[in-house]
Amino acid sequence: MASNMLSYLHRPHKKRYIFETVPGRLEYIANRFPDKEAYVFLSPGKPRVSITGAELLEKSRAIAKGLVRRGVKRGDVVGISHPNNIDGLLCIFGVIASGATLLNLVFRRPDGSDVRAVLKKARNCSALIIHAGHNNATLKACLHFIDAISDNGKVVSKSFPNLHTLVVTSNCSIDGHKFETITELTNERSGSSLPSLDPDDTALLIGTSGSTGEPKLVVHSHRTVLMCGVHLQDSMGYTSHDVVYNERKMQWIGGFPFQYLLNGVMTVMTDYRFETLKEQCLFAYSAMQQEKCNIACLLPVTLHGLAHIALENKSNFILDNIHTGGLPVAKSCLAVLGILAKKVTVCYGSSEAGFLTSKTVSNISEYVDYSSGFPHQGVEVKVIGTNGSIVERGQDGEIYARTPAMYKGYLHETEKTKKSLNDSGWFKTDDVGHITPEGELVVNGRVSDLLICGGSKVSPSVLENIVRNHPDVHDVVVIPIPDPIKYQVPCACIIFKPNAKTGLEDVQKFCESSDPDIGGNQFSKFVLQYLPEYYLLFADFPRLYTGKINKSELIQEAAKRLNIDISKLF
Repeated sequence: MASNMLSYLHRPHKKRYIFETVPGRLEYIANRFPDKEAYVFLSPGKPRVSITGAELLEKSRAIAKGLVRRGVKRGDVVGISHPNNIDGLLCIFGVIASGATLLNLVFRRPDGSDVRAVLKKARNCSALIIHAGHNNATLKACLHFIDAISDNGKVVSKSFPNLHTLVVTSNCSIDGHKFETITELTNERSGSSLPSLDPDDTALLIGTSGSTGEPKLVVHSHRTVLMCGVHLQDSMGYTSHDVVYNERKMQWIGGFPFQYLLNGVMTVMTDYRFETLKEQCLFAYSAMQQEKCNIACLLPVTLHGLAHIALENKSNFILDNIHTGGLPVAKSCLAVLGILAKKVTVCYGSSEAGFLTSKTVSNISEYVDYSSGFPHQGVEVKVIGTNGSIVERGQDGEIYARTPAMYKGYLHETEKTKKSLNDSGWFKTDDVGHITPEGELVVNGRVSDLLICGGSKVSPSVLENIVRNHPDVHDVVVIPIPDPIKYQVPCACIIFKPNAKTGLEDVQKFCESSDPDIGGNQFSKFVLQYLPEYYLLFADFPRLYTGKINKSELIQEAAKRLNIDISKLF
């Protein structure tokens, strides 16, 4: 069989590798653009806040030196929990410059048990820098595993003996205890020097979404962090003249400051948590115009809302490009073309492997559902069948990738690392897809998301696309529901478009009467045998901190409404 008919893709690396450290790169960019705004943070009803390149370098170094003075050593882990604001940005660069490994923490439970589990996995966390949270909720959660506190920021924890320092964003006190602030951490004048770092030192721990189980900690070095930036630039094609609006969290790989480290791109973000998707889209639309953004990094779900807003406003404002990804992207997401953006770039990747492939589309007719485009420079992709061999092009299988931005493994989880990253450097993505005869990667969904219905494996994304073709459906997620005969059956969780005049029964009839070739997606008659058995209406979907849909919570809510026991699913 000719090799060009096999499902293997590779793009040679044409540009030089960046073998530098994050602090070294930050200094380079700050010296190149000292007075240019690096980041702008906006929130409804609050003043615009920004920081220049020179300020970012100086203040993050001050945090790094403060941590070193308090005993943080090269190789330690320092956990931070901050919204998208200047303090959070400074902590990212400050922690890494101190020689410590940055661990982003997300507090969801009032007793701190979720963060306790992450710190246990990290093992050698020596310091925490946190935003106290609304009514000091985050700080109170920390106190569930901190046993003693002194006014100089020193703490004692029986659960975590290495933990010795706690710093909060602003002045606050609980039960008479006063906590050290970032301002106090950086205002000391006593000297301290920063350690010399190597590009292969560990710089960053990224928590996986946890959508398929307990989150793992993905280990990235300074070198792989910067290579992720190279591939992001490869995908977006941005320059130092661009202004980027990014709605993602800085602790997620889609929101990390890659663009700034590569080209000094000015980035606009918000630290506000909106109650509804509509509010979020309205704010983004206004902010992008206010800051004269020409590129936006947005989740696919946001594109739907923005398309409606742009049509209603009939404004001349149009972006050069929208960068999207994070989950399979349906063709309907590209309705923003010509309305809000000249081009849309769909990107595929993961926390472990960075940004792997992308496709830039200027005409919606050029795009096929769930297409993820072509490899970035230096990236290899292959599709493996159930027999462990590379399949022919056009056949579905599991997607594997090999890249210079590959993670170093899961922290302290050797067996899980071996299962996902083999000795040859190939990463098992857990995603299902195929490579077209033209050499384009199409990602249909995740192996772990496949429904086992009547002995057959059914992709939720294919069913979602059938439902999404209904003109009144804004968004849909297909989830498994236990069934005594078929084992699992699909349930379609649906959000209608504003002012929709249809009902769930109409959607069901639409799906049941669908042509196998509806929308040009070549649905087989086989798939139409496994259409959703349940249809439920939602105002919004529960989401993880990454912005991805929390499917476990969605399944629990659906089962509650249907009065079905889901214990067998977990």
